[in-house]
Amino acid sequence: MNRIQATLLLVLCTLLFVQCKEDKNTDTQSPASVNTTGIDAIDILTTEINKTPMDASLYYERAKAYMDNNGNEYAVKDAERAVQLDSLNPNYYHLLSDTYMDFRQSKLSLITMMKVATMYPERTATQLKLAETQYILQQYEYAVSTLNKILKYDPLNAEAYFMLGMVFNEFEQDKKKAKNAFLTAVENDPDLVDAWLILGQNAMNENDPLAKRYYQNAVNAEPENVRALHSLAFYLQNNNDVTGAQNLYRKIHVLDKSYLQANLNSGILYIEQDSLEKAYEQFNIITQNNPANHVGYYYRGVVHELQGNLDNALADYQNSMNIKPDYEKAVTATAALQKALKK
Repeated sequence: MNRIQATLLLVLCTLLFVQCKEDKNTDTQSPASVNTTGIDAIDILTTEINKTPMDASLYYERAKAYMDNNGNEYAVKDAERAVQLDSLNPNYYHLLSDTYMDFRQSKLSLITMMKVATMYPERTATQLKLAETQYILQQYEYAVSTLNKILKYDPLNAEAYFMLGMVFNEFEQDKKKAKNAFLTAVENDPDLVDAWLILGQNAMNENDPLAKRYYQNAVNAEPENVRALHSLAFYLQNNNDVTGAQNLYRKIHVLDKSYLQANLNSGILYIEQDSLEKAYEQFNIITQNNPANHVGYYYRGVVHELQGNLDNALADYQNSMNIKPDYEKAVTATAALQKALKK
């Protein structure tokens, strides 16, 4: 081989190395780096990434945008790229773990959280995220260990106690331990609505009158939280305070017209009170706002039947069955009414 051939071979190898390196970098980018998706939140970030392709925060933000728009595969790639560019930012690992979990790669999700938890052994948010991942994957003993580790250096952490309560509910089925953990959580943070609601639910299951106080505490913590309001209303409904329950259902409807469970419960109460016009109004709201709600049609049919409007009742029962053919209440009501009408 002469000198010129050697030089040309060296140049060729160099070009091949550069090309391979460029191809590798291209693989880490999503197709949205060159194409538009029609989703402004993603396309704007893509434009910025094309300008500054080494900015990890842009990939992080675009990964979140993809997650919001069901682009799970691209979200994973962007989150991986963010971690690659900035391997010290724990939030990037948290998001990467979430993208893996959403993409049904639970093992990678856990490995990611274990890695960043080792990097930041006393970062509470990271350790809580690890415990949450262990809880989701039903690794309850490991979750308890992680949470106890948090409480050693942060003994008043309400979220850690809340998570312990969740684990005890699932892992050991020890309601007493769970209750103590939830009570400690709300003692350290009275605004933990979810803890109050679980305490209320467990107490109601045990016929413990403290349930009302727990639900009221949840409402006090967040007066416009419709889940808290509904839980209290449902407790009142089942404990003979119909007026109190109806007042709360009306408040829920004002706060969130899409929360149709409140209309359903309110309508059932009106049937029990023989207020059929008011009951009809509630079920009609359900069918108008969610035409796929088979329960709304069934109960509107019940009202029609009680009012003597049998043809309308039959139509609503059949609408309910069209949506959910195996809905037993509608099947039974339809058969009975067809027999009565001889249809």
